[in-house]
Amino acid sequence: MVKDNGICWVLMPSHLLDEFGFIEVETSPAPSLRGSGEAYADFWTGMDFAIGVVGQAAGNTACTAQMSTIMQTSATAGAVLRGDLRFVEAGGGITQRPMRIVDTLDHKTFVAEFTEPGDRAFQGLSGAFLFAQGLPVGMAIQSPDGGNRMTFIRIEEMGFATQRWLAGRARAVTSAAPDAAPQAQEGQHALRLLDYQTPPLSPDTSPENLANGTGPYRFDFTGPTTLVFGVGDGEAVGVSRVVVRAQSDSAKPLGLRVMIDPSANGGNAQRFAREEMSPTGEFDSGKKAERFARRIIVTIDSVQGSGPVQIDSVEVY
Repeated sequence: MVKDNGICWVLMPSHLLDEFGFIEVETSPAPSLRGSGEAYADFWTGMDFAIGVVGQAAGNTACTAQMSTIMQTSATAGAVLRGDLRFVEAGGGITQRPMRIVDTLDHKTFVAEFTEPGDRAFQGLSGAFLFAQGLPVGMAIQSPDGGNRMTFIRIEEMGFATQRWLAGRARAVTSAAPDAAPQAQEGQHALRLLDYQTPPLSPDTSPENLANGTGPYRFDFTGPTTLVFGVGDGEAVGVSRVVVRAQSDSAKPLGLRVMIDPSANGGNAQRFAREEMSPTGEFDSGKKAERFARRIIVTIDSVQGSGPVQIDSVEVY
């Protein structure tokens, strides 16, 4: 698991996915944290690789490694000969087994074998990583049961594919439509639309819908656009979390900024959160220390997908 721009990504072999691409994650060592999400395997033919996005505790708390971890090139299959295979056992413990690289194959894969006589591959090792000099060298994609050799995707190939995919999701990411409009939750503040920059595509998809919870806001993205909402009845209220959802098959925001303004007349905007919306259509600032605000300012800096952009809800707590 690696984090990039506030989003937790899981790198895994694509053959582990079912037809729907839904994933569940449990971290190790204890105490274990769980998360779920969706994975995408839209890479070139023959590449056993997928990228998943994970939320909940596993993605928000346990996901601490940075994307730069897989972009390193100092430890590669061409530069090192030995390493340790790291994997999680059924009981949750992390195990290491020494391996030796025996065939560098091509620029995408390599083969390594166990060096201890009793070590053998077994079903479930796919996705384990080979580390050398403390850095990941490759991910296991083939582990024939009972064999002493395994095939790996090179880390530099994974890094290239991940970087290219993240750059391209502004054109390619879609997700399933929600089953129903989200209901107001306890602690959620009522909103009033005070200002917006980009006109809606039609009267029934206006940004007022986001304030009163009656429908989506749809617009053509031509550049950064801002929505300003009032919270409370004129008095400043405590704000600790902002959630923006966009879960239709339309294009959706990518880069988002949230500012809060506690002043009576405006003009004192303060940074609250700045992250990217996940491919599944959720931007969640997470619960922060409560700060007073009269206005919530949401700015969409970039989008993912093509065509009209749709935002389904803005929630302030």
